[in-house]
Amino acid sequence: MIDSTKPEFVIALGRHVDMPETARHLINVGIPFLMEKPMGTTAAAVAEIADLAEKRDAWVTVPFPNRQTPWAQKARAMIAENEFGQISHIVFRIIRPTMQRYVEWDSPWMLDIAAAGGGALTNLGGHGMDMAKSILGEDLTVASAVISNVVHATEVEDYALATLRSTSGVLVHVEVGYTMPTWPENNSDIEMKVAGENAMLRVVPGGLNILGSGRDEYIEAPLTVTSSYPGFVEDCLIRLGRGEPPAVTARDCANAVHLIGEAYRLAGRV
Repeated sequence: MIDSTKPEFVIALGRHVDMPETARHLINVGIPFLMEKPMGTTAAAVAEIADLAEKRDAWVTVPFPNRQTPWAQKARAMIAENEFGQISHIVFRIIRPTMQRYVEWDSPWMLDIAAAGGGALTNLGGHGMDMAKSILGEDLTVASAVISNVVHATEVEDYALATLRSTSGVLVHVEVGYTMPTWPENNSDIEMKVAGENAMLRVVPGGLNILGSGRDEYIEAPLTVTSSYPGFVEDCLIRLGRGEPPAVTARDCANAVHLIGEAYRLAGRV
């Protein structure tokens, strides 16, 4: 169907295990596309897609919209002005409601490790890892990780905690899960924070808070989980129309999936 209709742009969704085949086809026929992360169930498969996209100079992007949140933008601006001084650590926590929502949303395969590749770490962890890398402008390595499925007893993990270290020694704590006990209320437990010797930037209800010696500044900037996705898609279409490269590439996704794989390895999952 795609070959006959020749769309100008495609948003590609589906089972994670099927994503590499879809991505290869779209790249080979020359159609620009956005594909939901993680683009595959293994780091090797996603790296292969990134290699092919670069070889063919294909327009491929992956939605990591947390890069565009007010917190991430402010963090980058403060780093550029050296407001933090030496950064100690970054915290990214997002705990979403029960995985039962995937069953109710007609996506039960998200609970199948063969089809999804993993649980909370695969689906949510990449956001924090990519965002920290983009904020710091440094490579990351995984120092430690643990995963658990004791709440929902599913094949994939419902909770994960990973600590990463940047090239300059900044620690990045990524905490993700499906253990928010509010379903059917689609709420989230969110914490985003950059802590340095001179300042701390954190997300607070309705906005951002900057703390420092003699400084307690509030910036109104509502943070939502879903509204950032439409903004990311809009940015993609603008960039594509202008002939500009995407803000997030397949290589960015491959880097995040590599870190996720290392976290699983350290957590004891082969």
